[in-house]
Amino acid sequence: MENKSPIGIIGAMEVEVNSIISRLSGEQSESVAGLVFHSGTLEGVPVVVAQCGPGKVNAAVCTQIMILKYSPRLIINTGVAGGVGVKIGDLVAAESCVQHDFDTRALGDKLGTLFIRRGDSETENILELPCDRIAAKVLLEEAKAIYGGAHMGVVATGDEFVADKEKNRWLGEQFGAKAVEMEGGSIAQACYMNGVPCAVLRAISDSANNDSPVDFPAFVRETAEKSAELLIRAVQKL
Repeated sequence: MENKSPIGIIGAMEVEVNSIISRLSGEQSESVAGLVFHSGTLEGVPVVVAQCGPGKVNAAVCTQIMILKYSPRLIINTGVAGGVGVKIGDLVAAESCVQHDFDTRALGDKLGTLFIRRGDSETENILELPCDRIAAKVLLEEAKAIYGGAHMGVVATGDEFVADKEKNRWLGEQFGAKAVEMEGGSIAQACYMNGVPCAVLRAISDSANNDSPVDFPAFVRETAEKSAELLIRAVQKL
């Protein structure tokens, strides 16, 4: 039986979601808590799309509202990121996400360890937030025809725009990260707490060390078009 539950798509910036919204059939919008949710179909598949704004709290709030109001069967977070050991213009699909700025080491915990309570269970200590491997593999397979390089790996999230060579190197050594950004880890956490599969996609816009394209806005627009093309190609297989 065909699953009529929508696929959720979240991006931090307007440019990251507009290319997808413009391709929706039967688009309708609804505002909740100042966030606008656009629902419709993409290649015949029900989807709901929202711009969350930058940062972990904005992303988590948007994700939780989307889950409660639209009951998505999968949430995809799309956008750009700084690369860690990968090339500008490549794509990274998260096998897991970490929150590199969550620090309770003073209490004897490992950097990035989160404390998550799910229902009546005991509090769970977790470092790497899992992403849906099947969805990631489908997206990566379709990405090969669009991006110069496509990788699966850890995406590191924090409320910090990383533009430092040493911090970039440290993220790779500490977490095995291939990309660093500001939303994916909190979206993955909200999805994990609600039992909703998620995928985090990041097109690499810079090397997280001030090595960014000369015309960054133009690069992001081009990347957004590629991301929309990727989702159009992949959505019926998800």
